[in-house]
Amino acid sequence: MGTPKALLDFRGEPFVLRILEALEALELKVRLVVLGPDAPRIRPFLAPRECVILENPDVEGGPIVSLRVALTALRPLRPAALLAWPVDLPHVRVSSVERLLQAHRRFRAPATLPAFGERRGHPVLWDSSLFSELETSEEATRHGGQAVLRRHEDQLLVVPVDDPAVIDDLNTPEDYERLVRNLNRDIY
Repeated sequence: MGTPKALLDFRGEPFVLRILEALEALELKVRLVVLGPDAPRIRPFLAPRECVILENPDVEGGPIVSLRVALTALRPLRPAALLAWPVDLPHVRVSSVERLLQAHRRFRAPATLPAFGERRGHPVLWDSSLFSELETSEEATRHGGQAVLRRHEDQLLVVPVDDPAVIDDLNTPEDYERLVRNLNRDIY
């Protein structure tokens, strides 16, 4: 991307702050932010926020390492679930995440995830019943959280949402330009 995704602008704020604000609006109390090599650049933006900052020592290991860092930090608190919201999805609607939380509370599936059309997306709500597997699975080490989802395919709760952001990927400058263009089109 050329710059830390967490600091890209979304409606006047860095991606990471937009997601933290959404988590605050959802009244999720323990908010963890897992940072990689750009931590020194991102930390100042997080200082005034109520969140726990963790660092991923192995960004090359992929998102599963960040998830494992969060799970390790949460172990003493024994949460019922963990919402994993990738930083490159600041445009996911709070209402979409609210639907995930409500569905999880009602059905307690091992994992609850949104879908737009026929595609499943993010953020994913992981039930505590999968924490150990996420932390120790060799398959997850090699293929990420998707390996755990595949293993529990018949138990997943997929929640349809009218929010294309849940399946969006912002991995290139062109992807980011598309997001900005779409936002500006909505303004006018």
